[in-house]
Order: sequence, then structure tokens, then C-alpha cells
Amino acid sequence: MRIVVLIFLLSGSVVFGQRNLRDSSISTFVSALNYKFNLTDGDVGDLWGFNHEIGLSVDYKFKNNLTVGINSGFIFGNQFRDTTIFAGIVNDFGQITSMGGSPAQILFLMRGMTANANVGFVWSKLGNNPNSGLWIQLGGGFLMHKIRIESLYDDVPQLEGEYRKGYDRLHMGFEAREFIGYLFQADRRFLNFYAGFEFIQGFTQNQRLYNFDLGGPDPGIKQDYFYGIKVGWLIPIYKRSAKQYYVD
Repeated sequence: MRIVVLIFLLSGSVVFGQRNLRDSSISTFVSALNYKFNLTDGDVGDLWGFNHEIGLSVDYKFKNNLTVGINSGFIFGNQFRDTTIFAGIVNDFGQITSMGGSPAQILFLMRGMTANANVGFVWSKLGNNPNSGLWIQLGGGFLMHKIRIESLYDDVPQLEGEYRKGYDRLHMGFEAREFIGYLFQADRRFLNFYAGFEFIQGFTQNQRLYNFDLGGPDPGIKQDYFYGIKVGWLIPIYKRSAKQYYVD
């Protein structure tokens, strides 16, 4: 919800000029609200299946079509794979029992975030105008992900309060990011978007000092891979063209 509010605040400061983007390459801020469908591999792939990411980015495109920018995203999903983490509290029937003795209804959800700075270039020879084309970006920044444990209707003492930290697999670390896609900016007004393929390589560490299933910490660097299709709706920000006046 905060991301949606922020994008509308940004859009409120936009000046949509009458400049025709077909004429020349211009310098402009470009903000984007984006969505990505992620597949996983590596260590995070052992823990989670596919997931989703929504985010916000702000880039600046120079006249020579170099771009610099920042972006952040919120990761969420429910395709939990590694149930052995909870093997110590599962009964013979494969269930986790509530304090009342009945099978507990528990959700294991993926929650995470990314934050990056990036540089890129737009090859306008492949575009519909000098401000559009093949967009390649390279970047790096921060990655975090964990298991969000939600007990819907039951009290499960083993998964309450501080005990959750022994199961949530909180990981943080550095990530590298590559994107290749197409940036489309219409000659006028609102039709602006991009779409392409993004690959993220994360190098994270478990932040918990004790994991119940391991009987201690989980040392070492994890290699977490996320890849998938990313699309975004863009709002270009540029100055209004100067009007010309003639006097006979």
C-alpha cells in the first residue's frame, strides 16, 4: 500500500510536456511501479518455489541514453518446500499439534525485500524513438528473505514469540542484479512501460544464532538465485517545452 501511495505522490510532481520524443534524446527522470514473477534456484530454491515481487524504481536517463537509478521490491510467496525444518515438532501423522491437542492450521509464507542501485544503457536504434529501445542494466545491493510463520486459529507454543526466530531462516546479504528488456516511451503522454528478464544472484547469511532443527547456527554463505519476467509502468518526468512566439 505504501508503494502505491508513493508512486502517486511522484506522479503528482510530474510535468507532462508537449515535447515530441521522436525529435531527439532527452534527459529525464523515469519512475516505475513494477511486478516480477520469480523462479528460484540455489539454496533459496531448496527452501522456496516460485514467488512474486512488486517494487518501485526511479531512474535518470541522460541525453546519451545512459541510465542510473535505484529500485526496491517486496518479495512474497507461499511455495514452501523444506518441511524438514519443522521435523522436530511434527507428530507421527505429519501434523503440528496445537496446545489444545488438535492439528494446528499454520501458514509458512515467504517474505523478503531487495534494494539496489544500478547503471544501464538504452540502445535507441532498436526503439520506436530516440528515447526507447533495448535496455540493459547492471546493479547491486541488499537482499533479505525469511519464513513468516502464521498460526491462524491455534496456540502453538513451539512457534510463538522468540521461538519463531529458531525456525524462520532469516537471511540477509549482498545481491547482484542484471536486467535486459525493452523500454518503450510513447511520443506523447501516458503510454510508457518496460518488460524484460531479470536475474538476481544473492550471497546471504543466516542471521539467527540458533536454529532448532540444526541444533545451532547455520554458518557459511548461501547462494540464492531469483530469475524471471519483470514488467513496469513508467512515468517519464521532463520539462515542458518552451513555447515560441512571433511578432510581425
